[in-house]
Amino acid sequence: MLAASGTLWVLFSLWVLGPYIDLPAALTRTFMAMLVTEMVALLAWSYGTEFCDSRTCAPLAQAAGVAARIDFPILSLLVVVALLVRWSRRVAAGVTPSSRP
Repeated sequence: MLAASGTLWVLFSLWVLGPYIDLPAALTRTFMAMLVTEMVALLAWSYGTEFCDSRTCAPLAQAAGVAARIDFPILSLLVVVALLVRWSRRVAAGVTPSSRP
């Protein structure tokens, strides 16, 4: 659960801070879409296993739980790092939306 909560915190922070640190709008929308996907998976896992006593009673909810706790945090980390590295290289090179032809 620590990975899922950390992922939610980082994605929400990047979505909120995006306009203030001059991230492109498409990048902040990507962070928000990833945040919503993580939250939906966590809610599906939470509500799908709420009254469940055995581990096999809700396979879809269990799969959503694994995705929310393992897959999405790893995927989010890779996407965030890749997009921010790409963005920082463009800023360092002086390519901004106003300098495009």
